[in-house]
Amino acid sequence: MVIFMKARVKRIIKPASLLFKHEISKRKIKRLLKEKKEIFLEFGAGDKKGVDGWLTIDVTKNCDIFWDLRKGIPFPNESISKVYSSHFLEHLSFKEGQKFLDECLRVLSAGGKFSVCVPNAKLYIEAYLTNSHLDTNLFFGHKPSYNNTTKIDCVNYTAYMNGLHKYMFDEENLIHILKSKGLKNVHLRKFDPGVDLKRRDFESIYAEAEK
Repeated sequence: MVIFMKARVKRIIKPASLLFKHEISKRKIKRLLKEKKEIFLEFGAGDKKGVDGWLTIDVTKNCDIFWDLRKGIPFPNESISKVYSSHFLEHLSFKEGQKFLDECLRVLSAGGKFSVCVPNAKLYIEAYLTNSHLDTNLFFGHKPSYNNTTKIDCVNYTAYMNGLHKYMFDEENLIHILKSKGLKNVHLRKFDPGVDLKRRDFESIYAEAEK
């Protein structure tokens, strides 16, 4: 009975803690909106603060705004000038990704900028099809996700990432999805040292668009 009660208390405390963090974030957002300055949002940024005017959103301790993005984007319609994400969309299912992109369109102001970076699954699939060698240390950096048994594990790595990945992209697919959501002037872009991670450049696809 004691063990059962402890487990129940933990289940209660965790949601309460998340609600508290979300409430703090809501208050911070209200203050930001009152300042009436341009707002730039980086989604799924991990455990870091934003720089050069960017605000980071994630469910981590040190991000600027603690928020579960599966609950939407906690900003009003047309209140954001720029949005950006790096290696985040592949962690969403197709349905979740569609919902997230709808939210991006909702919060972006007219002419607002959308920028994204995702892993290029084509590299891993081509390695499987052509029996090509990929540098293990470079292309399979998340060791718990790489079984390294047979060549199909090149595909398993990028497709599933030990349960962390839910969707694969190549250049054609990324552009198609962004256009289908109604974004304008959708095109591939080059690596941007101002926002993109150099250590992920070797496997990344970059695109940008506007509302």
